[in-house]
Amino acid sequence: MNIGVWGDSITFGACDKEALGWAGRLRRSMPTDDYNHFYNFGICGETSADVLKRFQVEFDAIEPEKVIFALGINDSKFPHGSDAHLVSLDEYRKNMQELIDRAKETVNEIVLVGPTAVGEEYTTPRVSTFRDAEITKFRDALKEIAEKNNLKFIDMFDVLDPTTDLDDGVHPNTEGYQKMFEAIKSELNWS
Repeated sequence: MNIGVWGDSITFGACDKEALGWAGRLRRSMPTDDYNHFYNFGICGETSADVLKRFQVEFDAIEPEKVIFALGINDSKFPHGSDAHLVSLDEYRKNMQELIDRAKETVNEIVLVGPTAVGEEYTTPRVSTFRDAEITKFRDALKEIAEKNNLKFIDMFDVLDPTTDLDDGVHPNTEGYQKMFEAIKSELNWS
């Protein structure tokens, strides 16, 4: 069974000393005989627009039966000195719907994993600014998209404690990734 996971640095597992992130832990938890092809396409800094550009080639290469999309936090950020999201909320909705439509052509199951909250007081806005109030808008949009498409939505916004589970104010630490994995795994009906 082929599974593809598309997302950003949190999908990739940035700042995890165990180098697994939640996706690596999910892969490790699955029976090898049933899930022998698990592909993590998490790339640091990626937005829904970035994933949309590369998705079809990667999707066609692995021909997955199950897909997880975990996008939104980078879309919601404000580049330093800007008062506009990196990707507008409307464009995010369109991009996510396009990704879902492409995957639906052949995939049996699509899961949407919502963005996490950040520790605003621990982030430094040298390059980008993350705001929980803005991340929430993208989380809510993703939840609406999931409902519209009859897809499973896994809410991550309240899973992490920003004072203990984040490495740099944005990326989870090892304990944070373990919490994310447990929350995601508990929502999946995958053996």
